[in-house]
This record gives sequence, structure tokens and C-alpha cells, in this order.
Amino acid sequence: MPETKWRLIAENLDSLMRIDIPARGIIPALYEAARELAGGPLTLAAVRMMQETLRKGDVVVLTTGWIDQPVAAPGFGETDGPLGTIVLARALRQALAVCPVIVTDESLVDGMKAVAQAGGFHCVAPGDLHGSIEAGKLMTLSVLPFPADAAQAAGQAAALLETLKPAMCIAVERGGMNEAGRIHNMGGKDTSATQAKVDYLFQQAGALGIKTLAVGDGGNEIGMANIREAIRDKVAFGDVCSCACGLGIAPSTKVDFLVTATISNWGCYALAALLLAYCGKPELLHDAVREERLLLAAASAGFHDAIYGGVEWSVDGCALPAHLSMVTLLKESVEQGLKRYG
Repeated sequence: MPETKWRLIAENLDSLMRIDIPARGIIPALYEAARELAGGPLTLAAVRMMQETLRKGDVVVLTTGWIDQPVAAPGFGETDGPLGTIVLARALRQALAVCPVIVTDESLVDGMKAVAQAGGFHCVAPGDLHGSIEAGKLMTLSVLPFPADAAQAAGQAAALLETLKPAMCIAVERGGMNEAGRIHNMGGKDTSATQAKVDYLFQQAGALGIKTLAVGDGGNEIGMANIREAIRDKVAFGDVCSCACGLGIAPSTKVDFLVTATISNWGCYALAALLLAYCGKPELLHDAVREERLLLAAASAGFHDAIYGGVEWSVDGCALPAHLSMVTLLKESVEQGLKRYG
């Protein structure tokens, strides 16, 4: 029954995180392609990889942040990604006692720290992360800037991997480069100039045998190379983009495991819910109270809704009530599953 229990709970979580409430029409193709590779529920396979890979005190590098409107709002990013990253970092810290390090664009560092604090974290230097684990007090993470220049990014990726020696790297709603090194928005336009080139971190991590995971929702994020053909065939501008490179928005950087969701935050929330339950800590599940606090902090820090186009309490066109409902349903699904499935 235990195996059946986790599969049934994971199926429910997968179903919730892929409901196409924003009506973008993309997630059915992305989810099915990712699931075909996984051979089952995405949340369960990803959580098992985390649980099997990570040990107490390990460093986990997470990256997020997307400066999606470099002309209209240079230096500012969207609300999808930062919230999910903090919720997933919290679950990893509480379930597996790891040290989360968030890497993002330099202009988004302060905003990420504000969202992290709203999520219950103190932001400290990487060298101080083990202190809270050893003391069993508080939760800490680090937020570090990453360069947009390709050469600098490649160099910093090598330095970070050498210094931090992470056991896993996780990308959440992070724009990925295609073969020409271009990062595109969903309209097929080149937004590379202002984006930190985090692909180099994942490429080098993969070469070193460090486990990599990605969460995305549109087909233009790091890790979507795993289902590249589906993107080129099913997603607008997947094959041919609107910029001079003409090579499409489908990225070229693969990861060990890809999770696709309607909204990347929701994918992280589903992963966090299953991870905490799987590790015997369902009482720590993300809830509507914390979600509201996170979204208010994100808007206050200047993160905006990429679809709605405003600094509001919304993500990808869905207002606050939709996200509170999703979080509540994910939590309820886990709690009911634990009761009903033994």
C-alpha cells in the first residue's frame, strides 16, 4: 500500500498543478511530454530524486528570476518563480536539512531577500548556513548575484561549483538559452541582454555529475531542452522565433529531471507538499496564510505579473484568490490522501 499511496497522492498533485486556469493552452503538451520521459507522476519522481540525492548539510543551489520586460521595466522581474523557489527552499530545508543558496540577477537580489524573509528565512552568507542547521534554530539561506555577460557567467559558474560544492542545482522559471545563446520571451523576442546566463551553471553542473532539476511552464526555460521536440512542434515560436537568430525559443540546456506545471510556482508548491509528506512532516505544508504573505512581499518588492502586466497581487494572470485556492487544494489533497490511502 505505501507505494500505491504515494503514487495516488502524486497523481492528484500533478493534476492540480497542471489545471490550465490561465487558459494559455500550453501545459497539456508540455506535461505529457515530460511525463512520457518520467514514466509516471512528475512530482513523485522528482521528490524521490531529491530524497535519494540529498543529505543533511548539503548545499542546494536554486535559481529563479526573469527580467521579462527589459524595455518597459529594466531591472524588474516577474512574480512567477520567486515565490515557488522560496516555498521549495523551505520544504528542502525542513524536510532534508539542506543549505539553500539562491542565484539570481543582480538587480533582483534585494527583492528575493524580501520574499525569502516573508517566507521565514534569514538571509546570510553561504559560509554561515550550516550554523542554523547545527543549532536547530531559525532557517537561513543565501541569495547571490549572477552575471549577464556570457564569459563572466561561465567563470562564475565554475567558481560557485568549486566553492559551494552543491549536491543539486534547481532552476525555477528561469529563462534558458537556445543554441545561439539567446533567451526569448513567449512572444519569441530576444531578452538575452539583461538576463543572467545561468545556463552555464547547469551545463557545468551536469558535466560534473551534479544532479539537476528544473520547473517551467512555457517551454522557454532552463531544462525544457528535455522536451525540445514537443516545444518546437506545439508551442508558438518554439521552432522559429521573432529575433535575428531565427532558431526558436526552445532552450538547449538539459537537466536530469523536468517538472512542467501551468504556473511554475504551482509546480514548486506541489513538489514541496509531496516532499514534506514523504519525509514525514505534513504539518509543515505551505498554506494560504503564508502564500498571501509571500505574494504581498513580492509585489511590495516590485515583482510584477508577466501576463497581467502590473505590479499586483497576482501571478501569470491569476489574482491572489486563485493562488490561495490552489495552495489550499494541494494541502488538502495531501492530508486527505494520507488519511484515505493508509
